[in-house]
Amino acid sequence: MKKCLIITSYIEGNLSGLISGFDPDFILCADGGYNHAKAAGIRPDLLIGDMDSIDTSDDPEIEKIIYPTEKDDTDTGLCLQLALDRGYRNIMIAGGLGGRLDHTISNIELITGKIEQADSITIKDLHNSCTVIRNSSITLQKGISKYVSVFSMTEKSTGVYENGFKYPLVDAVLPFGSTLGTSNEIIEDEAVISVRDGILLIVFSDETKGGQA
Repeated sequence: MKKCLIITSYIEGNLSGLISGFDPDFILCADGGYNHAKAAGIRPDLLIGDMDSIDTSDDPEIEKIIYPTEKDDTDTGLCLQLALDRGYRNIMIAGGLGGRLDHTISNIELITGKIEQADSITIKDLHNSCTVIRNSSITLQKGISKYVSVFSMTEKSTGVYENGFKYPLVDAVLPFGSTLGTSNEIIEDEAVISVRDGILLIVFSDETKGGQA
């Protein structure tokens, strides 16, 4: 499965640590993401954005697709669509969580709306990561994170199972807006989340100061 890494302009955490174990075939930078890549010693294959916040004078041959500042998509959205158009089906977005709330919501909507075109899309930062499944399942290893939460991104998700968790779900119905799937914990060596009909957002969160309820 062809892998693509998208590096965003806002990253909480160390980029090299975030992408450890993910061996991409293609690396995209969403505008200011180039600064993070350069700091980590990573040379991207392509830059996308208006280029107003980066300096590529040390690598003038790097490929760029330049867009106007005022446009109908975000730089991350443009990167994700290009990755899908080029046939990448396993995609990691480094950063893009935290910071501006509108951008965080935008990125979550992005991966939800594009999941039918991909096998796996993940967004990851220092304390949180998320992915989406549609009419399928995902297997998780114990220790992947402190908390695992699931949310329906469709009007309702039916046939939801959570096996290997402290609070299991068996053939559950999760309506959009429900908090039923919030803050679960893996207790077995291996856990499985599945949904028969619907789209689930799966959020992995580490324990940090100032938790919310």
